[in-house]
Amino acid sequence: MNKKNLWIILTVSLVSFFIIIPSSWAGAKQRNRWEGVAMGIGAAVLGHALFSNYYAHHVPAPVYYKPQPRRPRGHWEYMKVWVPPTYMKVWNPGHYNKRGRWVPGTWMKVKKEPGQWVKEKIWVTSRHR
Repeated sequence: MNKKNLWIILTVSLVSFFIIIPSSWAGAKQRNRWEGVAMGIGAAVLGHALFSNYYAHHVPAPVYYKPQPRRPRGHWEYMKVWVPPTYMKVWNPGHYNKRGRWVPGTWMKVKKEPGQWVKEKIWVTSRHR
C-alpha cells in the first residue's frame, strides 16, 4: 500500500470519528469560556508561527549582483625589450701578476647571463572614443 493512501485513510477515519461523537459531551455554553479563549489564542499563535516560518524559508531573498568593472580600452602588442646582462660577485684571491708583482685579493663581477632582446606582451591603452 502506498504511503499517500495510508495517510488519506487515516485522516478520513479520524475526521469521521470526530463527526460521529455526540455533541452532548461539549457541556454548557457558559461553562469553560476562558478555556475556549485560551485555546483560540493558542491556535492563533501557532498559526502565526507556522505561516511566518513557511514564508521565512520558502520565499527567496532578493539577489543583488555587483556590476562588472569597466574594461579599459586598448589592445595587446608584442614589443622587443632589452634585458640587461646579469652579473655575479666573486672573490678573486691574491696572486702574482705576469710581471711578478703581488696583487691583493678583491671582489670582481663575472657575467652570469648575457644581455638579450626579448619579446614581451604589453598592454597599450587607446585614448580615443
